[in-house]
Amino acid sequence: MAADLYKKLLEYKKSGVYPFHMPGHKMGQCFEMGNFFDLDITEIDGFDNLHNPKGIIYEAQKKYARLFGAQETFFSVNGSSGALIAAIMAVCGNGEKIIAARNCHRSVYSAFVLSGAVPVYVMPEYIEDTGVVGGILPSSLKKAVLENPDAKAVIITSPTAEGIVSDIREIARITHEAGMTLIVDEAHGSHFKFCEIFPDTALECGADIVVQSAHKTLPSPTQTSVLHLGMGGKKYFYNIKETLSVIETSSPSYVFMAALDLCRDYIENNGAEDYRKYSFNLTEFRKSLKNLSNMSLLDKNICGKYGIKNIDVSKIVVVSDKADCVKIKEILRKNHNIELEMACRSHFVAISTVCDKPEGFKRLKEAIIDVDKSIKSYKILYTDYKYNVPCLKLSPREAFYHKKRSVGFEECEGMVCGEFVIPYPPGIPIIAPGEIITKKSLDIVKDFYNSGVEITGVKDRFIKKITVLD
Repeated sequence: MAADLYKKLLEYKKSGVYPFHMPGHKMGQCFEMGNFFDLDITEIDGFDNLHNPKGIIYEAQKKYARLFGAQETFFSVNGSSGALIAAIMAVCGNGEKIIAARNCHRSVYSAFVLSGAVPVYVMPEYIEDTGVVGGILPSSLKKAVLENPDAKAVIITSPTAEGIVSDIREIARITHEAGMTLIVDEAHGSHFKFCEIFPDTALECGADIVVQSAHKTLPSPTQTSVLHLGMGGKKYFYNIKETLSVIETSSPSYVFMAALDLCRDYIENNGAEDYRKYSFNLTEFRKSLKNLSNMSLLDKNICGKYGIKNIDVSKIVVVSDKADCVKIKEILRKNHNIELEMACRSHFVAISTVCDKPEGFKRLKEAIIDVDKSIKSYKILYTDYKYNVPCLKLSPREAFYHKKRSVGFEECEGMVCGEFVIPYPPGIPIIAPGEIITKKSLDIVKDFYNSGVEITGVKDRFIKKITVLD
């Protein structure tokens, strides 16, 4: 039988498509590692052990920590998902509270199931007329902290998949004043430190534990991430080491670890000049989209509002109330051979990195301008994605193991959800186990599904039924 997946990957590589999506190496545009099979080994003499590093892996992690300004750095070959789960398990035990931004990634909810931690949700702001989730207001966090002084930790996502950055410095101050630990999912911000046009890093702003996906915005392959400890996170060193060993495979890929090491070496030796060129190309590209007629580029004019401290300008977020952006994504693929990172009805996201070439930016600019001219000027009404803090009847862990049944989508309002309901990407649950299902959440799920966005975590992929607690 044919190796269809491998064949399709080769076809994609040869198709001439331009990848404005992850991973950040953009199909090897910065450098290549040669034949991966030549480098694929196990823990043989002289190559150390990720679960108890003392030699070459230990030194590689130390070099990474020095470059990123961390007290300690751990490699994760299970992506940021594994690192986030390990971080939460290291800080919070069964029944202990954790204050969590509601727009956290699915892996954070998985950590609640595995650790038994009980989330207290803080809702992000929403940017009017865009469908884009804003930041976490420090005042909202402070309210949650005052109401839950027994919480062990706070976890937020910054930047978001759309590049929205919250006021981490003030959030860290509030968190630490309450004696809690701040965990930041900075998966989309591993590039921040290397150019002045990007926001300050979570580590620079005082976060205790920070998780970054090298593969999202740096030249490193999918599944390569790191977990950094700030000054306040050093006390969790051995906890983190233990929980990472619980979560990660006992046969970690040396290809992935070598790629992280090579990525760090590239940044140290070539990063300054390449980021200078990238900064220029990105700035010129964003200037060229200032005068669109039927779409608009999300820009820094939203900073200071909606809980937004800053934005990551490497995320090219285009919003429109005159066209379905899921269809625009299809047009860019079919007519311009450009593949985006994600789209929902109100906006689409293209991810740029230091590996993008001037011709790539030129192709995307021309394609967006061409599509903008073709849009008819009438307003489309979209579902408002803003919803209230979910009512948690059982912890995610309790709900996960509870007896369940399936009921019709239209009949499940008011029942307690027994599964994850997650539009993907970006992977943020609309409904999670243990929560009361509301009409608003069902309307949002229906809108995502009808617009062609994949819904994951559910047993019924056609969303005709939802699993609820019996």
